[in-house]
Amino acid sequence: MFRLLILCAIFSIVACRSSRSAVDPDKTTDVMITFVQRAQAGFWREAMENVTPNEREEMMEGSQVMQEYKDAVNRIRLSTIKNMDLSLDKKGRLVGLKDILDESNGFYKASDENVVIDPSKLEDLAAWRQKREEEAAKKASEEPVKEEKSSWLDAYYGNTKSVVGGKREEAKEEDD
Repeated sequence: MFRLLILCAIFSIVACRSSRSAVDPDKTTDVMITFVQRAQAGFWREAMENVTPNEREEMMEGSQVMQEYKDAVNRIRLSTIKNMDLSLDKKGRLVGLKDILDESNGFYKASDENVVIDPSKLEDLAAWRQKREEEAAKKASEEPVKEEKSSWLDAYYGNTKSVVGGKREEAKEEDD
């Protein structure tokens, strides 16, 4: 009985490892990059060959890709493709692309809806900025100019304004 249990455990571990190797993230990324490059170049027919037939039908009206999906693909940055939750079917086509594009469109629409500008707030903001600039100018005129402290760069490059340079000048005067 114990041997059977051990055998089942080993079999399940081997099965899990083989299923993980079937999902190759690099291959998924390569297929997605190919899709995006073809789509952004305007080769939609070739690009849609990389998508599963079910998702392809949902993304198209007749023989044309819907404009909202075209816009979503144009917003995709190649640097973010690795972070996308995509997979490939048995034939090497993208699964989950439509969901990602729908999510992108949702974020884009939500950002458009949230942008509402109240003109009175703009006037308040302009007045606040002007007041802040006046206060900064007033402070600048009241404060005396402070002498800069010497730094190790001054000492290294032999700047005469530095403390080290000043000591050298004093030493020269004493020698004369």
